[in-house]
Amino acid sequence: MKVIRWKSDLLYVVVALLSAFTLRNISLAQSTPRQTEQSPGDTIIGVEDTVTILALNAEELSRAWRVSSAGDLNLPMLGRVRAAGKTVGQLEKDLFERMKKYFKDPQLTMYVSEYRSQPVSVVGAVERPGTYQLQGPKTIFDAILMAGGPKETGPTVTLSRSIRNGPLDYPGVRVDPDQDLRSLELNATDVMQGKGPAAEIRLVAGDVVTVSTIKERKLVHIAGEVIHPGSVELATRDSISLMKVLAMAGGLTKTASIGKVMISRADQPGGEVGTTFVNLKKIMNGQAKDLELSPGHIVIIPSNSLMTVVQSASTSAVNTGILLLGRF
Repeated sequence: MKVIRWKSDLLYVVVALLSAFTLRNISLAQSTPRQTEQSPGDTIIGVEDTVTILALNAEELSRAWRVSSAGDLNLPMLGRVRAAGKTVGQLEKDLFERMKKYFKDPQLTMYVSEYRSQPVSVVGAVERPGTYQLQGPKTIFDAILMAGGPKETGPTVTLSRSIRNGPLDYPGVRVDPDQDLRSLELNATDVMQGKGPAAEIRLVAGDVVTVSTIKERKLVHIAGEVIHPGSVELATRDSISLMKVLAMAGGLTKTASIGKVMISRADQPGGEVGTTFVNLKKIMNGQAKDLELSPGHIVIIPSNSLMTVVQSASTSAVNTGILLLGRF
């Protein structure tokens, strides 16, 4: 009897500690501004998931149980219990009501210890493409983070969802009944901000998130008398201002001559199409409008040396190794 009493007391302590831990997590979730957080009791159980039950004075129930392919748990004393489609809180309540037939004051807690029912696929320009389990509510931004984050990201992120898996309530959704598919193309920059409507779209099991890759690197080059000569990549936009490129390059050197800055356009490495000269000093002083640069533009900041040296730098700016200053 002492051994049985000791085991019961120990199980009671475990249940109490786990309950306290669950309440603490609920409190943290309520104080966190992220909209994806929720109470563990709201987690939806699915087929093939594993739930762990801790029940006081019922050691035969206190273990991990796999939800069958039919969506049920077959438990000692309690019989067959429907689990799939219910939240953890709902299933706890069902088990509690059944345990009242055998225990005067049943005490139990449970949680999902392994997920297998909520796969989403993340493919394309991410560090670790593959299939991941949602493990509770997750957004499109969360899924990309689960895959290690973006890598050489192109301009778009596409979410694909089977029509059978429910609606996709967002402007611009395309529906293809023949393929049983809803798809939504989003701006990658909007998604990767981590907040806002695009980033906070909730995922469901079976969704596919495709992060586009950069088919052709769109670069704006800057060389000459700047602190960090190099290139700025336009991954999610079509143009960038001259002043922003200059800022990305760390600004001007002390020997820069900014009265006659050369800007040329290269269609391909080593090839130039058109050259113009601008007074950067007036732009910096607000006396002239800033310029918008597009992929292929080369900005050369001269020094007090001969212009022929500056012109030769325009070719080297493209042909030499690229120092990537930033990506927009």
